[in-house]
Amino acid sequence: MRRFILPLLALAFAGCMTSETSRTPSGVPGDGEYSHLLTVDIENTGWYLFDMIPLLCGNPHGVNRCSTVFFHDTLNLQNNLDELTRIVQREGAYTIGSLMSHEVSESVWIFFVSRHAYHTSATLMKTH
Repeated sequence: MRRFILPLLALAFAGCMTSETSRTPSGVPGDGEYSHLLTVDIENTGWYLFDMIPLLCGNPHGVNRCSTVFFHDTLNLQNNLDELTRIVQREGAYTIGSLMSHEVSESVWIFFVSRHAYHTSATLMKTH
C-alpha cells in the first residue's frame, strides 16, 4: 500500500496551471512602432487514465498556486488564452505578438496513465 501512496502524492502536485513572465530590459528595440514589454509562458498540465478519463488537471482559477482539480478536465487552450488575457489587462499591454501554443502528450506506466499539457507563449508590446 505504501508504494502506491508516493506516486499518488506526486501526481497530486503534478497537475497544475502556471504562468511566468519575464520583462525585457528598457531600451531593447521592438518591432516597428512597438517596444517589447514582456514575454509570457503559460502551461496547464493534466493526468488521464487510459488517455481519456481525467484524474487531475490544473485549476485555471488557482494559477501559480499548485491548485489541482480532481476528475474534471480543465485542459484546453481557452483556459490558457483566458490567463493570457488577464496578464494583458494587468500589464496594460497594447499588442500581443508572437503568440504560439502547442500540446504535449506522453504516456506513463505502459499506457494506463498519460500526461497532457498545453503550452502558450506570447510577447506583449506597447507603442513607443
